[in-house]
Amino acid sequence: MAKPTIIRPGADVGLTPAQRECVKLLEDALDSAKKGDIWSCILVACGPNDFGTAMAGSDAPRLNLGLDAAKQTILDRVTGKRSVIHR
Repeated sequence: MAKPTIIRPGADVGLTPAQRECVKLLEDALDSAKKGDIWSCILVACGPNDFGTAMAGSDAPRLNLGLDAAKQTILDRVTGKRSVIHR
């Protein structure tokens, strides 16, 4: 008789490597926020058919600089200049 498969809460069973990287990124950001290191943030989340955005905080100058850096990272990745995630 085969042993049952035990799935514990929070397990990343069935997630793709990209999905696991997203979870890790969000966990790291949450840890930083809980330590008081983050005062403002913007989240862009993409699924297979749509995307969503959310914002917290009001540090507009740094949020805008962060968006510019994020846009450049996206361009670098899609044009092949960078092939791995750089944080």
